[in-house]
Amino acid sequence: MRTMLLSFKADVYKKIISGEKIYEHRKMFPNEPIRAYLYVSNPVKAITGVMYLNNRTEIENWKDIYFYDKEAVERIDDYLEHHKYAMQITKFEETNAISLSQLRIDVPGFVVPQMYYFIDDSHLKEYLEKNLEFTGKVISHDFSDIKSEQICKS
Repeated sequence: MRTMLLSFKADVYKKIISGEKIYEHRKMFPNEPIRAYLYVSNPVKAITGVMYLNNRTEIENWKDIYFYDKEAVERIDDYLEHHKYAMQITKFEETNAISLSQLRIDVPGFVVPQMYYFIDDSHLKEYLEKNLEFTGKVISHDFSDIKSEQICKS
């Protein structure tokens, strides 16, 4: 399983920690299981959790699966303007926050990701493994019965 640092806006992060967001949508995404440390942008400016992603799907394929739901197909078309893939968020674990200012002090050359970047075998990954503490809040998703209402939700 590869490891990345993935960037989110604060409003999207709120949907992750509430359990409302069950898919991560991106224009480009690897086709392999991912462990992602979550960097939340303004106003949070911190790494605040870990998310596990799996089962990359081409969003276009959902149009065939959910053809019977006009609203779902419209949402899919809207998403296709900016995204090509969806990955299941199989699990989210909340952590303490490590601020951007602290990261810049402790990890020389730290760069906030525009989308994501891999951190396997990096000083950043070692640092996060040593300094992040899990709060106990865990959200897991079961994808055995996905409804059309759950597809392409912001």
